[in-house]
Amino acid sequence: MISARNVTVTYRRNNIVALRDVNIEVPSETVTCILGPNASGKTTLLKTIAQLLNYSGVVEINGRDAKSIIRELRRILSYSSTIEEQDLLGVTVLDVLVYSRYPVSRGFFTSEDDIKRVYEIAEKLGLKGLLSRRLSELSAGELQRVVLAAALVKDPRILLLDEPDSHLDVYSKIWLSNFLREISSQVTIVLSTHDPIFASITCDYFIVLSRGEVVFTGSRGELLKNTGILESVYNVSFTSISLGELHILLPLNQSIHRDKLVKLGEQSHRDISYNSSNTRGDH
Repeated sequence: MISARNVTVTYRRNNIVALRDVNIEVPSETVTCILGPNASGKTTLLKTIAQLLNYSGVVEINGRDAKSIIRELRRILSYSSTIEEQDLLGVTVLDVLVYSRYPVSRGFFTSEDDIKRVYEIAEKLGLKGLLSRRLSELSAGELQRVVLAAALVKDPRILLLDEPDSHLDVYSKIWLSNFLREISSQVTIVLSTHDPIFASITCDYFIVLSRGEVVFTGSRGELLKNTGILESVYNVSFTSISLGELHILLPLNQSIHRDKLVKLGEQSHRDISYNSSNTRGDH
């Protein structure tokens, strides 16, 4: 479990308090989502858990003070954000994945086991055909898969992902959602996103931030019942609708009436039930 007690982060250069008195507990082996508008502290919280920023207060990983186990965290925890391709010049996908494996490699040289694991992860994420390509030759969506692969290649027990769904098309977002839920039985995942739909179909637990402060922590079901929390944070109306077994958070255009979306959800549920019953009858 990841926990934070009275955590505050201040950027000294401009004296901005990015996180203020944060108290959270992140359940193990789940997908946890950090939601909040721009400059609410999402990236700062992820970096603080990863021990990439100075902070006051206490962050614990499985009951141990994170500051006292930095070397161990480099092996068991992966933090990933967007790759800036211009900073990496001619680096290939294979180079990135092999380098990312280094914290768990034996000795100073890349072993056969390291290369084997790199190829396994590349195949799982659909990157095997891109290993010899330079990062500058990849699309934004392909780069996001490289970022995820680099985080996974050392087999972390904790995976921190900063906006992993950015630049992804609809198909890729659905694939990513399914993939993260699949591996969450073995890895504790904490991610940030700006997409409430992606968040609601992917994540089990939610942390909502506003101006560096935690305004909500709880399960997906609790957040779906309390959309007013998101409305106050984003200054946008939200609703939740059910499509079969899916329960989705939706931001509302002010011209769209909430009751119309509720009726849409009810109609979709009836259609799904009708189609299912007809399919059973055809066998």
